Amino acid sequence: MYKTAEITAHQVLLELLQDSLPEVQRSWFDANIGSKNRDELGNQFISLFSLIPRHITPDLPEYKPETLSRLEKLYPGFAASEWNNQQLSRVFLMVNLPLERNENLLKLIFETADIKELITLYKGLYFLDNAEDFTLRMQEGVRTNMTDVFEAIALHNPYAYLYLPEDAWNQLVLKAVFTARPLFRIYGLDLRANEKLAFMLHGYIHERWSAGRAVTPEIWRGIEGFVDEVIETDLYKVMQTGTPLEQEVAAKVLESNGRGWNEIGADYEALIKNT
Repeated sequence: MYKTAEITAHQVLLELLQDSLPEVQRSWFDANIGSKNRDELGNQFISLFSLIPRHITPDLPEYKPETLSRLEKLYPGFAASEWNNQQLSRVFLMVNLPLERNENLLKLIFETADIKELITLYKGLYFLDNAEDFTLRMQEGVRTNMTDVFEAIALHNPYAYLYLPEDAWNQLVLKAVFTARPLFRIYGLDLRANEKLAFMLHGYIHERWSAGRAVTPEIWRGIEGFVDEVIETDLYKVMQTGTPLEQEVAAKVLESNGRGWNEIGADYEALIKNT
């Protein structure tokens, strides 16, 4: 299945890179990547993908407001601070591969990629016109034991929200909880809430409580909307014995009002960093 859009990833990424890259780096990019057609890039993909770090530094790009707006439309949840020129150059190369060859070419890269390359690959898959063809690859990535790679898949990345089947989505959210990743940075978390996930999260809460350990207040976000009598009893317990932030969250789930979940998640992330 191919995506269609009035604004293409090719156009926006090329514009961004030409604006962001220093002159020497831009000259190399234009000569070796930007000026070549899909077939040429396909034939040279492996070598060019490896050469990019030698010629393009991992500086953060400077975004024009209109360019950033286009990127956010193309890539929901796009976090400008999480991308550098090196990654964007590699993704530009990815999106300009011949569609009939990109699965095989990217498979070769995935099999030998280092951590930095894997991060870029998983972040970049959503930009592809045939992104849905890589669902199994993304499901495999969810099982990684490399934290930075998992973050590239789970955080600020719309791929999982749009393409992963429910069981794989639930696995991603649970793993984010297990590894203490900030849930508010998972794109589409509320939109893909489901009863099965809610009860799995509730079971995990009880496991933690039985071991005398706390849970992230964000975990209740995945339970909101699926409160039964047992969960309701637990929420009242949290309101009586929890920290101020936990009490706020419990009240929010019970009453469905209060501050937004992203604001609560950001507060909890800041609290953890300062302890």
